[in-house]
Amino acid sequence: MSVARRLYETTAIINAAIEDEDIRATIDRLKEYIESHGGEILLMTEWGRRRLAYPIKKRNNGYYVYFAYEAHPTAIPLLERLFLLEENLLRHLTLQITPQILEYRRQHPLQGGQVIPVESKPAEPLADEFAEEAEEEEVEEESESEEDEEV
Repeated sequence: MSVARRLYETTAIINAAIEDEDIRATIDRLKEYIESHGGEILLMTEWGRRRLAYPIKKRNNGYYVYFAYEAHPTAIPLLERLFLLEENLLRHLTLQITPQILEYRRQHPLQGGQVIPVESKPAEPLADEFAEEAEEEEVEEESESEEDEEV
């Protein structure tokens, strides 16, 4: 059974103390990581250099980049590992975009007025076999406890 692609967003903070060419190269590597692992970038926004609220790795400034993309759920752990190994990346956060987040993003566009394309569909709630098995076990436990009460 094939797993459907889901929508994700990653916000990355790149070390702003490096040269502009190195920042551009880091952004290109992040895009390449996503695309080489089966992802399709739907939206990329560069927010530029910003002062950090608190020092991260002894740095006070960061270059912010936002990616919205579709990818298979199995690719996310690999991407997270590659992001951790990227030496110029100070911090990153990857979230799965739910229908509520997608609706909010469309009503409140990011800086620059860009929105995630309309044809993109958010991830559906997980309906995996583990949830189904847990529900079946709960039903079995309830029926067993009802039988115990009857005795």
